[in-house]
Amino acid sequence: MRRGLVLPFALVLSLALALAAGLTDFYDRLEAALGQVRLENPAQAVNALNRAQSLLREEGALPPVLRDAALTNLQEARQFVAQKSAVDLEARLLLVRHLVGKALYDAFLQAQGEEKAALGQRLARATGLPPALVAQARSAPPEEARRLLEARYLQAMAEDLGQALAAQSRPQAYLALARAYARYLIVQDSPQSRLKAQDFIQALALVSSGQPFRPEVQRLLSQVQAWRQDLLRLQTDQAPSPTEAAPPPTPAPASQPQASPPRPGSVGALFTGGLPEGLEEELSFLVLEPEAKTRLGEALQALGYGSVLDWLAVADEVRGALALAQLYVESGHFAQARAQLDYAHSRFRLKLLPVAEAYAPGVAKRTDLLFQRLREAVGLRTLDITVLLGELQELEERLLGNTLGPWHALQVQAELLLLGIPRSVFFILAAVLSFFPLYLIRITFGGRNVYWNLLGLGFFFLFLPILAEGLSYMGSILAEHGGLPALGALANLSVAQSLLAYWGWGLSVFLVVALAGAGLRGIAAQFGLLREREPEASRRETTPTLTSETIVEWDEEF
Repeated sequence: MRRGLVLPFALVLSLALALAAGLTDFYDRLEAALGQVRLENPAQAVNALNRAQSLLREEGALPPVLRDAALTNLQEARQFVAQKSAVDLEARLLLVRHLVGKALYDAFLQAQGEEKAALGQRLARATGLPPALVAQARSAPPEEARRLLEARYLQAMAEDLGQALAAQSRPQAYLALARAYARYLIVQDSPQSRLKAQDFIQALALVSSGQPFRPEVQRLLSQVQAWRQDLLRLQTDQAPSPTEAAPPPTPAPASQPQASPPRPGSVGALFTGGLPEGLEEELSFLVLEPEAKTRLGEALQALGYGSVLDWLAVADEVRGALALAQLYVESGHFAQARAQLDYAHSRFRLKLLPVAEAYAPGVAKRTDLLFQRLREAVGLRTLDITVLLGELQELEERLLGNTLGPWHALQVQAELLLLGIPRSVFFILAAVLSFFPLYLIRITFGGRNVYWNLLGLGFFFLFLPILAEGLSYMGSILAEHGGLPALGALANLSVAQSLLAYWGWGLSVFLVVALAGAGLRGIAAQFGLLREREPEASRRETTPTLTSETIVEWDEEF
């Protein structure tokens, strides 16, 4: 029996060590990229942010929630590099480092031996902990180490909030408050926590909007100090006396059960208290069920939205990112398009999805699935992003009690079913198969007769859009997965892609009608089917008799 227990334990331990090793290597590479983000060299900063985003997408070291939040902050950091905003850029990089620090913190408390030492070094660098304190936590039991580090983070949060109160300018206050929020992300799941992420988000919004912020920061400081006092009191109560053996770590009190870590910027904490009066008034005008209104209000307040209009403003921001993605797809720049899609999806998940699930859960999940499919799809087209924009509008229509109708829902289901490989294979196969009827047309209508040649040329222009569509998808596949990005321009041959291709399709249809009409008219005239009407008597007199000589002449013509 002992042998049967040792093997599973060894497997679990080896898996934990492998994950810890992957996390330390991931942090080293990410920090090397973030260290090159400087406003003095914008091009280098953008390239470094691109590498950091690629690491977050490719590596599986971070939980999806932390990864999505870090990707969102990195995308915002790119915008602040372009705007040359040093304070906003530093705040976003702080949040990214501490989101990674949260993963390091959790892994440090569970690791053993050399891996724990390696994780502790990265944790100290990522979150600004004193190395001596980390070394002390290494030798302590996990629960004692957690309280020791948590107390240090709370002390640093109190210092940051004090600096925000004493700041001489709003940028200084914003940066100090952002540091406090970043440290909070590390210990947000503490059983003794008295705060929620939305408390910091609301305070940051007050600072950036020019409103009075010091009363809110003072309230945060009081909550942090009370939290730290509770933690120190708990440590004192559980400290063993000199004459008795140290008892095992005491679990959290039953009145304060440990909560799962809330997602930064999401509905992660329990809703307490009533809704603001202005928000309640807005919700009263919505055509929703009372239960849906209650869930919607709780979700809005948990995310820090003071109004439904604030949530709609974020939806407009996501639409703007999708519009940029649509522009990049139209010009064949698929890498930039996917970067905008990733940013839009991250913002949607963090800022829009929790609220949309409160009143339209089915449409919200369908929109999230469509986002995922578009991010993974081969051969993106502008019409695909148009359908996704329609889904965002559908969420807004549902909020107002309306809908875009069944036709939109049918388009979304068709996108989910055929997007990507199925659609690309369909059009490429159709283009390849079209060569066989074109060959048959050549041997059937080829020859010296000009009318038969015009008819054959009309059939060629009939098949030309199919050939162009297949060639466009072949170019998209080779551009994205064949290492030939220049072939991405072939996507412009698709009717679903560009205005020129649309007019080209219209011209080919016009040529089909013109050439087929001219050819068929000539053939009909040769067969005597288009003679002008004459009197019946003269027609009988002039009607030639079909003889063997006439048949021979027709055969020679054709």
